[in-house]
Amino acid sequence: MALKKCNFRLNILVFGILASAAFGVDKPTTLQKTCVTEECHADYSKKAFVHGPVGLGDCKSCHESADPKKHAFTLVRKGKDLCEYCHLDQAVKKHVHTPVQTGDCAQCHDPHSSDNKFLLPKETVAELCYECHETGKGMKFPHGPVAIGECTICHDSHSEDHEKLLIAEPYELCVTCHIVTKNELAKFEFVHKPAQDNCIGCHDSHGADNSMMLKAQAPQLCYPCHEDVKNLAETAEYKHTAITEKDGCMNCHTPHASTVKYCLKDNPETLCMSCHNKPVGISKDEILPSFTNQIENKKYLHGPVAEKNCNGCHNSHGSKNFRLLTKEYPPQFYAPFSEENYELCFSCHEKSLVLTPQTTDLTDFRNGSLNLHYLHVNKEERGRTCRACHATHASDLPKHIRESVPYGMWDMPIKYDKTETGGSCSPGCHVSFSYDRQSPVSYEKPKTENTETQAGSGD
Repeated sequence: MALKKCNFRLNILVFGILASAAFGVDKPTTLQKTCVTEECHADYSKKAFVHGPVGLGDCKSCHESADPKKHAFTLVRKGKDLCEYCHLDQAVKKHVHTPVQTGDCAQCHDPHSSDNKFLLPKETVAELCYECHETGKGMKFPHGPVAIGECTICHDSHSEDHEKLLIAEPYELCVTCHIVTKNELAKFEFVHKPAQDNCIGCHDSHGADNSMMLKAQAPQLCYPCHEDVKNLAETAEYKHTAITEKDGCMNCHTPHASTVKYCLKDNPETLCMSCHNKPVGISKDEILPSFTNQIENKKYLHGPVAEKNCNGCHNSHGSKNFRLLTKEYPPQFYAPFSEENYELCFSCHEKSLVLTPQTTDLTDFRNGSLNLHYLHVNKEERGRTCRACHATHASDLPKHIRESVPYGMWDMPIKYDKTETGGSCSPGCHVSFSYDRQSPVSYEKPKTENTETQAGSGD
């Protein structure tokens, strides 16, 4: 037994002598029990974090003597087998970090001791990771863990079952910190699909030069998925500046979830009124009147307005039709009649209303059976558009009859009076006319186009 102890001490002595040569220090001049002494590798045991075998003085766990005379040593195992002999669980999962896979553990860890946690040769994990991975470095808006050098909050440094060594699936990983977003997604009815399963579709998980770590700014960020919106917004004859300006999509939509369809921030009317509650300049020569002034305290609201559904008539992303209308509708006061010209109106109203000369039930606007809608609209050249008599959004008069109509520089009064069986109007465009469904008015000399006022276009 004494002999065995003697041999063991001798082996340690030899190991210490050879190790000192291997690491470029002076060979010991006295008998040593281990390699870690004041004469050899004294600093190994004095750092904040010491590798287990070094702390125990058990250098032979990793090293063996190769040439005692030269104080030279070799590793007891080759490649990754050396570290895995003790660290059995570091490379067992599906995705393995390359240095672990190749056995180059010393690329990330000091095998003896370090002043840094986990025996890292750098002060922070991020400093070490940056030697191979530049992602997120120097970004204007870094991800919190990257900013403080804690890459291992999201990644396992050795192996994981998830791609990119993530410690969980991307969404599950993100909501461990982003609790507010998680609650929104669980609570709200309408959820943006990327927010539900692909956070990194919009955000760079390490950092970006855009706020919120966005990979790009809206609308460019949104266009790769919403190509139809891109094509419309960029090619439309009439563009909605709320879309095309920087971060435009965020003017109307919330990026994660909403209680309103299409992830809108609010119901369409309220949302639109956040801009259209005041006059809006749409060109250097034209100002769009305040929408709220048009409908405020009015008795009769146009159906889509009453339903708070601006999209019933307008395309919020852009349109080939003026005022961003979803379908064709003449922008001028007078227009040659065709069904295509009134595609917007006919999407709700029966086209027979203006195609039938005589009727007893299609409309109340008739003199006996003479359909006065047909009379006003169905003309080859100077047909009156709907706006000539009807307010597009709201009115205090029945059937949305408007009190006046913009006519060039003049706000021309219509002077409409309704009766039980008909009515009358005395506008600036013709003399006073009345009509009655039960007792038809005789029109002795119907006005011709030559006697009518020639003026500019309406709104």
